[in-house]
Amino acid sequence: MDDNRLLIVSLLVSTIGLIILIFVSASQGPMPISKITPEHIGSTVIVEGVASESFTTPEGHLFFQLADDSKSIKIVAFSDVARDLACVEDGAQIRVRGMVDEYRSELEIIVSKAADVKC
Repeated sequence: MDDNRLLIVSLLVSTIGLIILIFVSASQGPMPISKITPEHIGSTVIVEGVASESFTTPEGHLFFQLADDSKSIKIVAFSDVARDLACVEDGAQIRVRGMVDEYRSELEIIVSKAADVKC
């Protein structure tokens, strides 16, 4: 009987912990672009700002700058994602969730799915 109680308590505590983690991660707000550093490479971040310098390559990849009050950063959406991002245009207020990467000594954010871009 004690083993069953221990199992139930363990499952209950684990479930509560997972619910708390989901709630905390879902309520994470955008971070200032100026706070993104090389230590964030490989991490997922959420940023928000105004899009500029947007262009699509002949292969269908989308690139644009996203600027907030502190700084700007390049956002990259490869063709499989970019085809569903018609809302991205210069001057649009956009929220992006993506992975920080570095290309040619510059930090950038790579978007892995269209749902991670909110216009």
